[in-house]
Amino acid sequence: MNKNVAVFILLSIGFGLGAVYLAKNWINKNEAKNLQEGQVQVISVVAPILTGSVIETKHLKVSTLPESMLPKGAITSLEDATGMIAKQKLYPGEILHKERVAVKGEGSSLASLIGKNMRAVSIRVNDVVGVAGFILPGNRVDVLTTFNKGSGPYTEVILSNIKILAVDQRASNDENKPQIVRAVTIEVSLEQAETLMSAKRKGSLQLALRNPNDKTMVATAQEEAIEEQKKVEEQPTLAAVNIKQRNRNKIEIIRGTKQETVQVSNKN
Repeated sequence: MNKNVAVFILLSIGFGLGAVYLAKNWINKNEAKNLQEGQVQVISVVAPILTGSVIETKHLKVSTLPESMLPKGAITSLEDATGMIAKQKLYPGEILHKERVAVKGEGSSLASLIGKNMRAVSIRVNDVVGVAGFILPGNRVDVLTTFNKGSGPYTEVILSNIKILAVDQRASNDENKPQIVRAVTIEVSLEQAETLMSAKRKGSLQLALRNPNDKTMVATAQEEAIEEQKKVEEQPTLAAVNIKQRNRNKIEIIRGTKQETVQVSNKN
């Protein structure tokens, strides 16, 4: 064996063992020691973690809290926290919660960010559709479509309060400056995906950026159509007859918009 190769192998082994030792030493130092009765350990963040990033031990530390102050859903083990995916940007000092992270699955980290029973759908955008590049992962938008109806263009809301999963190939919001993108990936249900695909074929799409604190749901065109249909079904049809007793010998019959009074005999 070449002497240089042997030296290289020995150095590699040495560096590997050193890395293992340092990692073990770091974990031992950060583990909660001598927990007193009524105390629990929690995992907190020590460095910013961007959306979609894999959480590593260097991002975390172990702290202790009174058991009565343990937040619901808090992660209490370094082993459980390491390797998870940040669903949102995490800040130094905050306690790690299960709701803020996702289990790393197969494939891209984006797949781990998709909610239960939801799907990721990408749509092509330009500087106008993409709100001049101000849309970032984690933002929420309303989706509108414009198409020709009757004598001119017509615009309607098709989806409301939709979460942006990624812009282009970025699933993290590490940049806060406008950036023109070519595609936006949104999180929708299967039914919403069908509505979106139909709207794309019918006309052009436009995204409307929402204030992050605005939780108001906007009625979509499909929901308004369903409500109108319910109202129509609840109203009497032309064949339906509404009979109202006027007096002992006459009744009033209303057929749709027509009204007539009919004399009836009084039989005892």
